[in-house]
Amino acid sequence: FFFFFFFFFFFDRYVFTMADASTGREPDRVDLHELAKGWKAAIARASDASTRLEAQVKNDRGNLPLHTAASFRAPLEVSEALLEAYPEAASITNNYGNLALHFTAWKKGPLDVEKLLLRIFPEGAARKNNHGNLPLHYAAHYNAPLEVVEALYRAYPEAAHQKNNDSNTPLDLAIADGASPNVVALLQGKTSPPSDDEVFDGAKSKCERMEKELQRGMESHDVVQEELESVLSLLMDIKEAHPHALFSAGVDPGTVTDMDSLLHQVRHAGEEDRGEVPSGVEESQLSALGTHSGANDDDHEIQMIEDALVPPDDEVEGVLSKIIGLETVKNQIRGLRRTIELEKMDIERAGRGDAPLPRHMAFVGNPGTGKTFVAEVILPLFFQIGAVSSPNVVYACRDDLVDRKSEARTIAKTRRVIERASGGVLFVDEAYTLFPSTARPRGRDHGSAALREIASFMPSGSPLVLLSGYSEDLDRVLAANVVKNSVLLRVEFPDPSSSDIARMFLAKLSAKGLVPGDGLSVEYLSELLSSNTDEEWRFERNGRIADLLLNSVRSEIKRRVEGGIDTESRQSTLHIKALPSPVQQKIPMTVPEEVVVTVEDLERAMVNL
Repeated sequence: FFFFFFFFFFFDRYVFTMADASTGREPDRVDLHELAKGWKAAIARASDASTRLEAQVKNDRGNLPLHTAASFRAPLEVSEALLEAYPEAASITNNYGNLALHFTAWKKGPLDVEKLLLRIFPEGAARKNNHGNLPLHYAAHYNAPLEVVEALYRAYPEAAHQKNNDSNTPLDLAIADGASPNVVALLQGKTSPPSDDEVFDGAKSKCERMEKELQRGMESHDVVQEELESVLSLLMDIKEAHPHALFSAGVDPGTVTDMDSLLHQVRHAGEEDRGEVPSGVEESQLSALGTHSGANDDDHEIQMIEDALVPPDDEVEGVLSKIIGLETVKNQIRGLRRTIELEKMDIERAGRGDAPLPRHMAFVGNPGTGKTFVAEVILPLFFQIGAVSSPNVVYACRDDLVDRKSEARTIAKTRRVIERASGGVLFVDEAYTLFPSTARPRGRDHGSAALREIASFMPSGSPLVLLSGYSEDLDRVLAANVVKNSVLLRVEFPDPSSSDIARMFLAKLSAKGLVPGDGLSVEYLSELLSSNTDEEWRFERNGRIADLLLNSVRSEIKRRVEGGIDTESRQSTLHIKALPSPVQQKIPMTVPEEVVVTVEDLERAMVNL
């Protein structure tokens, strides 16, 4: 029975196939729509030159194979193959007005396919189907993941408030169908709270950084202990020979009897320098400061304490207090000052001639760590603390020292700069650019001649030379024979922390006449920077982030004001436009209101960095 059944079945198929061939009728084709529901077969057929035209064939519902692939959540490779065979497919609708993007939003992804379709046809985010639904309507209605909704929202933000034929917006559908709070917040234009994964990743990253810092601290502990013992031994020797000299370091020699008592005095002096023992502020004042609430009040209190710790008649400490962070750098300047004071006292006792001038210096640090800024602030004080004999301060770079025409002209040009700085300070920015470079034509690079000329004046100490640059590049200059033994003091500029950058930003904000609003504190800014930027990005910019953020905030305020949004900052600037002409009448004697920068301004500005 089975034998005869299969015989007649295949015979029947053979007869009909031969009949089709004899009549010229096309045999049955493989439907690429069906293959698009799978993966490998669809990719192979869409990539084959003999069958790739099937990517342009619609079925009875007007769907292209790309529509089918999107409907069945085919992976990215399938959509890429179909779009390569027929790129226009991303912009073609089916009988119901749906793009492939509508299917991707309906089926909740995949996200990479959605981004591919938006990249090829970004107008698709604003395309409504026959029922008036945008892709965002489907994503909100079918509870698509946040990243799927966010991609559509970023492509067409106005879609959140577009109504379909039933007068429903994507926001209405999201609320009615129980979308996640993050999706609802996104469609409302609010900042989405971090997800559990983001909170976990942030905490994990912070723990890893703390572990690394702890490990480095443990490794350097032994070295620090040895250095501490050496310093204490030196101070004990100074105490025996010149006990009065310890006063300049904040140590009372009368209370020092041994190494332990000396260490106690040194720690106490350090605490006073750091503001941990505010001897210049009365306890009643501190209590009054503690009664204020709010993050901005805390910052104000800290600033009041720091200002109170600065002696009013000490211009050097007044300038140092304006530098944000860089405590090690400021302590080295204080150390230089105390060294000069000790030398002067020793000379006065011995009756010798003029004190030897300090050796030359190097400012070493990554881009944006504040080398040039600190130089501009501190170098004018070198004359006051006795580091140099003249108030002359000259800032120079390669273009100020090098003449491209000849070595002789370079030497003459460099010598003129040195003569202007005679007796004072010569600051050479990016000193490593004086070294030969393959980027410059051979025979026309005379930077080495300028460096040799500067080095020839260094033994005399006039002018005091300060070389500045990035660590790796400047090390080559400091290792060169011409300056190898002349630079005694190397000042390392550490990368600023997120807290330092936040304080820089607030200082620049105040300098521009802008006022931080409620919640805009150092702690909030620091956390915002840490959570929205990575270490590598901050490392490449450092202190320049404060300038970038300030420019972004000012642009955000300008955009908001010009857009007519009724906010605190908008109200505070309306009086400027409302001032009457001075020719027509007198200007009313009213005090302009402050322009307030809100937390929302800062969060939107962070996105544009």
